[in-house]
Amino acid sequence: MIKMADKTLLRWKSLSVLAGSVLFISLLTPILTAHADDAGWVKRDPSCSCQGIASSSDGSKLAGFVNGGKLVTSSDFGATWTAHEANRNWSGIASSGDGTKLVATVEGGQIYTSVDSGATWTAHDSVRPWFGVASSADGTKLAAIVNPGQIFTSSDSGATWSARETSRAWRSVASSADGTKLVAVVRDGQIYTSSDSGGTWTARDSARLWFWVASSADGTKLAAVVYGNPGNIYTSSDSGATWTLRASDLSKYWQGIAMSADGSKLVASAYMGTVYVSRDFGVTWITDNAIQNSYGVASSADGSRFVATSQSYIYTYGTAAAPKPTPSPSATSSGNITYTWTKLDFTCSACESIASSSNGSKLITADSAGSTGGHIYTSTNYGATWTSRGPVQIWSAVASSSDGTRLVATVKEGQIYTSNDSGVTWTARDSVRRWDGVASSSDGAKLVASVEGGSLYTSSDYGATWTARGFVKNWTAIASSGDGTKLVAVARADQIFTSTDSGLTWTPRETVRLWRAVTSSSDGSKLAAVVYASGDSSFIYTSTDSGVTWTPRATDAPRYWQAIATSADGTKLAAASYMGTVYTSQDSGATWVSGNSIQNGSGAASSSDGSKFVIVGAQGGYIYTTAKIAKKVVKTPPSKIKGSIIIKKVSAKSYILTVTSNSPLTKFTITATKNKNKTLTFKGTTNAAGGATIKVALNLLGYSLSLKFT
Repeated sequence: MIKMADKTLLRWKSLSVLAGSVLFISLLTPILTAHADDAGWVKRDPSCSCQGIASSSDGSKLAGFVNGGKLVTSSDFGATWTAHEANRNWSGIASSGDGTKLVATVEGGQIYTSVDSGATWTAHDSVRPWFGVASSADGTKLAAIVNPGQIFTSSDSGATWSARETSRAWRSVASSADGTKLVAVVRDGQIYTSSDSGGTWTARDSARLWFWVASSADGTKLAAVVYGNPGNIYTSSDSGATWTLRASDLSKYWQGIAMSADGSKLVASAYMGTVYVSRDFGVTWITDNAIQNSYGVASSADGSRFVATSQSYIYTYGTAAAPKPTPSPSATSSGNITYTWTKLDFTCSACESIASSSNGSKLITADSAGSTGGHIYTSTNYGATWTSRGPVQIWSAVASSSDGTRLVATVKEGQIYTSNDSGVTWTARDSVRRWDGVASSSDGAKLVASVEGGSLYTSSDYGATWTARGFVKNWTAIASSGDGTKLVAVARADQIFTSTDSGLTWTPRETVRLWRAVTSSSDGSKLAAVVYASGDSSFIYTSTDSGVTWTPRATDAPRYWQAIATSADGTKLAAASYMGTVYTSQDSGATWVSGNSIQNGSGAASSSDGSKFVIVGAQGGYIYTTAKIAKKVVKTPPSKIKGSIIIKKVSAKSYILTVTSNSPLTKFTITATKNKNKTLTFKGTTNAAGGATIKVALNLLGYSLSLKFT
């Protein structure tokens, strides 16, 4: 058995290295129990005996390798796969948080990187016995190991590499989300940690047959597995300074381990065994599958999706189908009201962002329209009618001043555009970047915008000039106080960041989560942010102290939250979820109600008093509003009006005449004639649906009725 295990070690070069933001493990008492779990593993592509696997933060994009074969990628949670590159002795793979930047190593070859989710690859550095690789969340900082050899690091997405540490039999390496904290293990050696992006290293724990290692997003919690008999799991909660034995009651030939960003959920694979899952920081473990000889495992950031590779198949967990709708939050209060939502007579299937003036009358949204681009659309009557504006671009986000005259819009792989006439004319600003979110002060003078995988930028002159602020993150949304001094930004698979000096300095807040959207009250004291995931932390979070502390809300069930908006005082909120409805709160997020069937809203905005919410990007491309919209009535020409009368006798001297027609709000005359001598006339007007009801306190027996529209 020992000899067979050794051969397996030599053959399968490396397991998976997940993006630094999603590799995580637990820390508590050592116990491993195998018993039934809720079913959820799905067998995928039968043609891939992948030895390693990596995942994006949301679990949708996967990348694997076959030693002696090709690289494979999936963009639909593992449902379908595409082969890439040539047959090589691939030995390791890692992914950025968004799954666009990939890096793979070849034993006896080079390092290869991709910036388009694996479609194309570029070779880097020299031919070496590369053995594994790890990536920061943004894909800029990389760490690769050589066996035997040194550790190499890169701070420019793999373009150049620097040798680090001493030549050893390195087996696995992992990275924190920002790439500053690294951990690597040596076969028949120790664990080594670095807190300066690989500049210096410190030996930890004892010499063991270390096989794989994982790191939390902040690099404080680590986990490593030992391949052998006995084989164990070890965890650390102090960045590797001390280690604790876990799962001591079940010895396995452990080959891989991965974890959620918060460390509560982890998955481990074993040779000659199955895949085990823990959902309580490693206190207990369960197995519900017959997956044999699994090599590599990976996890989404929230731990709701796992992926495991074996000799012949790829298996996914939590990805068998699209997320199912979840019930409305159970917590309600007498102070909450159910809004009446109106579907506007305007569709924009690719509109994902919307902004509103303070009174709700002026609205702006923008169409991303895939690779071809779309227009900006504005409304001055609460959304009743819309006007196409601006050049055709792949728009990302929009923001508005309180009076709706000064607008700003960002372009993916383009510039920032500003308008000072409610969107009639637009001016391109700054440089071409991957602009994402944008926010505005009430007067439109102070602006803040984010670059996906880049920095934050601020402007204090209505967008004429911009200054880089903050640091590089996978920013997803940003919000501003009315005066533009207090800012809040959220990053995917990262933290919340706040500023009280118009973006000069930033402070990290809360925990690493898949943050999707954020909103701010006018004074910047009340904030609300949402998480897009299905895990236990997928809630709405609110703060009443400018982001210092946060409270989870609507915790009855996790949801894929996509958008949130607030009134100026922060008391009234509206939040939209994928595969769910729109929820509103009247008490600063303490309780929530739904009462609508709006699906998949992706953008939200509010008037300052919170009476007029608007949701964009809903299913079918519709826009919904709580504002009262005057119905647009189209009258039918008299020659094309069709109508009829239904007569219902209530009593001998009581009748009800019901008119139906295809002409709304149209006057009509009913003439009742008997024996050509008696004529009665009844006049009325049809309603918005083209109908009307007239009560007659007469005996109409023997009368003939005719209907005429005027």
